[in-house]
Amino acid sequence: MMPFKKSYALFCGLLIAFASFYSFTPNLQDIKWEKIWSIPIKGNKLFTDNLGNSFLLNKDQLTKYRENGTLFRTYSNKGLGTITSIDALNPLKIVVFYQDFSKVVFLDNTVTENGFPIQLQDREWEQTSLVCASYDNGIWLFDQVQFNLIRLNQQLQVTTQIKNLNQILNLALQPVFMMEHENYLYMSIPEIGIFQFDIFGTYIKTIPIKGLTKFQVFNNILYYSNTPGVLNAYSIKTLQESTINLPISNYSDLRIEKSRLYLLHNDSLSVYQFPEN
Repeated sequence: MMPFKKSYALFCGLLIAFASFYSFTPNLQDIKWEKIWSIPIKGNKLFTDNLGNSFLLNKDQLTKYRENGTLFRTYSNKGLGTITSIDALNPLKIVVFYQDFSKVVFLDNTVTENGFPIQLQDREWEQTSLVCASYDNGIWLFDQVQFNLIRLNQQLQVTTQIKNLNQILNLALQPVFMMEHENYLYMSIPEIGIFQFDIFGTYIKTIPIKGLTKFQVFNNILYYSNTPGVLNAYSIKTLQESTINLPISNYSDLRIEKSRLYLLHNDSLSVYQFPEN
C-alpha cells in the first residue's frame, strides 16, 4: 500500500497522506468525487498493488490493468482450478492461492508464473484456508484444522509457527481474511473482530470491528466498508473512527491506492480521484 499525498489533509485521519497526519475530523459528507476512468470488466474480486495497477479475479482467470485502465495481460492455469485469493504486496512477486488444490503460485509483474507451484499437501499443510504475502518475499499460511499460523521465508523455510492458536487465545477461530502491513499481521474473524500479531506470530490485541471479510491497513489506519456507500477509517492507535460518503453505493468491492478510489461494479471498474483540500 502507498500513502496518499499530503495535499489531502481534508481527510485528516480518514486518508492519511504521510505519517505526520494522524488526527481525525468529523464525518465528511459533502465530497465531490472526480472520476478518472471507467472500463467494462468481468470479475468478482478486486485487488491492487502500490503502483496503481488493478487486478480483476474471475474464477480461474486473473486480469491485470495498468494504472491508466488499459488492459495489460491475463493469467490462467485451468489445471489448478479456481483462484481463491491473490496478494500483490510485492508487485514483482504476486501471491496466488488455490485452496481447492492446496497450491500457491508466484507471478511476476508480467503476471507470468515465477517458478513451480508450492505443493502445500506435500508439507502437510493441505488444510490451509488462508494465504497472504509477507515481508522479504515470505508468505503466511493458516491451517484451519490444526489452527496453526505459519510463516515461510523466500526459501520456503518455516521462520514462525504458532500451533493450536485457538487454545492459546481460548477462542474458536474461523478467520476469513488476513494481510500483513509494516511488521504486523491482521486476521479477521467476523464473529470476534480483527486479530493483530507481530511478525513473530505473537498476539498483540483484538480490534473490535466485526463482520469484515476484507480490509486495508496503512499508517495505523484500518480502512473498510460494511455499509453501502460509506468508507470507514479506524485508528488502531487512538481507537477513533471517521467515515466518508462514497460516490456510489452499488459496488461489490473497493480498494484505495495512490490517492485513488477503485470501485468494482457488476460489469465495470471505476476509479476516482480523492478531492483535494
